[in-house]
Amino acid sequence: MGLNFAAVYVLWGSTYMAIRAGVSVLPPALMAGTRFLTAGVILLVFLLLRRVPLPPRAMLGPIAATGLLLLFGGNLLVTMAERTVPSGMAAVIVANLPFFMVMFEAMRRGGERITGLGIVGIGIGFAGTLILMWPKLRVLEARGLGEMKGEAMLMGANLCWTAGSIYSKHRVRDVAPLMAVALEMLIAGLALVGLGLALGEAARFHPTPRATLAVAWLVVAGSLFGYSAYMWLLSHVPAVKVSTYAYVNPVIAVGLGALVLGEPIDGFMILGTLVILGGVAAVNLARVRLKS
Repeated sequence: MGLNFAAVYVLWGSTYMAIRAGVSVLPPALMAGTRFLTAGVILLVFLLLRRVPLPPRAMLGPIAATGLLLLFGGNLLVTMAERTVPSGMAAVIVANLPFFMVMFEAMRRGGERITGLGIVGIGIGFAGTLILMWPKLRVLEARGLGEMKGEAMLMGANLCWTAGSIYSKHRVRDVAPLMAVALEMLIAGLALVGLGLALGEAARFHPTPRATLAVAWLVVAGSLFGYSAYMWLLSHVPAVKVSTYAYVNPVIAVGLGALVLGEPIDGFMILGTLVILGGVAAVNLARVRLKS
């Protein structure tokens, strides 16, 4: 279990840098599709060689829905957003995910209710997001809403990821977790490649050595280890514990973005990150109290 948490904490934090490096050269849908299709094929062949059973036919629909929500929707939006949003800032905005989880759970029949501390945490997280995006918010009147397109995509990614995670936890059953992961990546990868071809991205798909290395890192660290570990944890550990990766990913991503890609870190970035993580801590503490 410890290795799975390490994969989600550290390896996933590094994927924001790799996405930024790859999408600066490659078109987003084909890049993401190549990543998940490759990882899905590798994992499926490995599992079949180990005689891991395929899921029952009734589970193919929920597995496909999970893959489309998490990877086709959520990951593609992150990939598209990082064309304009620095990798560190993207990771901090995605750190808002526990707030979405709490609100979606409260709306689900039989889900966890939101406590007063949870509401405070959501408010703190929203304030942190405003601080983080304040430099861009100040120029909206002059440049228009298009200036915030990347940030809006990241919020959309959080919605997709939340819906997919909750749906998977309650609907995907009687399936070996890694087999479900392999099929999710295959289905989403095929859909992403199809979308990329339909959008004419093939004419712009010219991998450079740096972009190829970035995609390879995403296949191994992000998909085969990171995503597989996340889905395994989601099926074995309470969601409140799994969501603690939101504390670590932004720190890893901001540090790597600055060291490797030369992304700037200013006062708004530091303060916004600290406030958002404080909100995440309050929300998670409220959920722990609710479960106790």
